[in-house]
Amino acid sequence: MNQFWEQIVTGGLAVFLSLGLDLPSRALTINVTYDSSVTELANAAQVESAFNTAAQTIQNLYTNSSSLNITCYWGNAWPYGSVSLGASDTTAYGPFSYAQLTNALRSTRTTIADSNSVASLPAVDPIANNQWDIPRAEIKALGLANLIGGTANDTVNDGDIGFANDTYTFDPTNRAVAGKFDFIGVAEHEITEVMGRMTFNLSGTFVPYDLFRFTNGVRSFDPNSTNVYFSVDKGVTALKFFNTNGNGGDIQDWASSALPDSYDAFCSAGEKLFLSSADLTSVDILGYALSYLPPRLAGVKPGSGSFQLSFTNIPSTTYTVLATTNISLSVSNWTSLGTATDSIPGQFQFTDSHATNALRFYRLRLN
Repeated sequence: MNQFWEQIVTGGLAVFLSLGLDLPSRALTINVTYDSSVTELANAAQVESAFNTAAQTIQNLYTNSSSLNITCYWGNAWPYGSVSLGASDTTAYGPFSYAQLTNALRSTRTTIADSNSVASLPAVDPIANNQWDIPRAEIKALGLANLIGGTANDTVNDGDIGFANDTYTFDPTNRAVAGKFDFIGVAEHEITEVMGRMTFNLSGTFVPYDLFRFTNGVRSFDPNSTNVYFSVDKGVTALKFFNTNGNGGDIQDWASSALPDSYDAFCSAGEKLFLSSADLTSVDILGYALSYLPPRLAGVKPGSGSFQLSFTNIPSTTYTVLATTNISLSVSNWTSLGTATDSIPGQFQFTDSHATNALRFYRLRLN
């Protein structure tokens, strides 16, 4: 899923084409209950504010008329064992037949990725037992809540999230702090796991997300396979590689790459975690209606030998800035200038320090 925004620059002046629109008013509703282990912290207000920032980002991205109900814990109060930075737990219901699952995925298509992902599914159950489990929040997003005695907007707890008693940065404007972990990125990671970006594969139980694991173009249900990747087009395109079992961490999370990702299995202190296009797609194809819209131009600032682009979009996303002097070239032949990120949530800037007075074209690509 590549999203582009174009701009034409010539002689220090600019002609703009902005594709931004207002976000839809309808959105996923995330209801958070904070356990006393959070509310009794000395910095409880910071923790809750940072978690709410992460929850708001996810709400802005998806427009399902359903609720996501989460309980948050801190440190040793987490009831399911030890916590390594962040952890999540959810209840999955089943069995659902393969026909029930695929019909629900088909009925909730809203994007090209959705359509491709459904088209990629086998006609018959690939695990041959015709029984699938679905996490509770995803059941509601898929319109199947009545089958478990619930409703799309009920208040029953959908999952729990725990955070280790570690050293975090909670400031949304300063998320890369030496010696501290990016709490907002970790929260985004755990929230989306409760939404269904998870697996029970290691125990032999399968959920919808398991349908999009591939190795060498073949759908993979072996939790111990290597070089497994996420794909929505029958394995043709690898959007991200999954973490390998045995490395530690969860096998539904991404293997580490050059740009730290909120959905990576591992992260390091001192780095800001970003949401990528693969992240947005991974939740989109589970039955959630992605409402991502192209960036909105906020301003430009020509300078001597430089040009600054300013734009707005959903916080935590990150963009590669591309440029060319020949707009007829294929995008694959444009020059990558670098990465634009939001130093202030939702407000992005990038300076091309090698701009000239020659005609120059820019694109933004969601990473």
